[in-house]
Amino acid sequence: MATLQYAVNGHTIRYDTEGLTTIGPDHCLLDRDADLTAGSDWSEQGYTIAPLFTSNIYDTFHRQTVDLLHSCWRAAGLNVPFGFQPELYHTIVPNQATHLQAVEKTKLLPTDLFPGGISAMEERISALCGRKLIARNPFDSQRIFHFRVIRPKQSDNNPLHRDVWLEDYSDCINLYIPVAGSNAQSSLILIPGSHRWKESAVERTVGGARINGQKFNVPAVTQLRIDHEFVRPDPAANEVLVFSPYLIHGGAVNLNEDITRISIELRLWAR
Repeated sequence: MATLQYAVNGHTIRYDTEGLTTIGPDHCLLDRDADLTAGSDWSEQGYTIAPLFTSNIYDTFHRQTVDLLHSCWRAAGLNVPFGFQPELYHTIVPNQATHLQAVEKTKLLPTDLFPGGISAMEERISALCGRKLIARNPFDSQRIFHFRVIRPKQSDNNPLHRDVWLEDYSDCINLYIPVAGSNAQSSLILIPGSHRWKESAVERTVGGARINGQKFNVPAVTQLRIDHEFVRPDPAANEVLVFSPYLIHGGAVNLNEDITRISIELRLWAR
């Protein structure tokens, strides 16, 4: 068993992983792949927070987002009252099994359902990155997005990882779009500049991590062999966190007492 302990915003977080670990080769993955942060004034840190839409477009986007969430949860069998506030999700989920049923309805959603229309988001992020981008994975041609629903004080979040340890997430850019309950106690955690680290700077699990009996698709960081700093960027409503999938990120335990954190996860690739 390997234990990773780290501190962010004055809080200490830890997790214990099961199974074998490994240290990668002495090269940087981004040296061989497309860096969609290149040429930006945030390329060195690997992430930025930026405004999204004009107020009228955002109002439509947010309303459709909440409506879609309600629809997904009702399809999972949850009793969602009219006007229900998404950050209270944890109050209508009686157990882990019910939560997992709801999660199945809020992931792998086709971009045809994207609130406000996917083209508006593609155009906005293309402008931020200075190149034409599209929400279509060239690996499998999927056009999808996910809701991430992280209950307070629960192990709903992924461990620290790089997305590109899964082969179908190379050459893209990631979006974290806050929907509800996203604040300095719950938003995504990342390590600035880690997208340019060599793999030999990181020890990780062999294959998908297993933590407290729970299996994850992504390998988990188990040791960092280089100086580093954890940050928890806090995008506000109508802002987006844009970041490289080569950054080490995740581990975003929701430290709020009574608020569920919900965000949209979307990836874009060069056209």
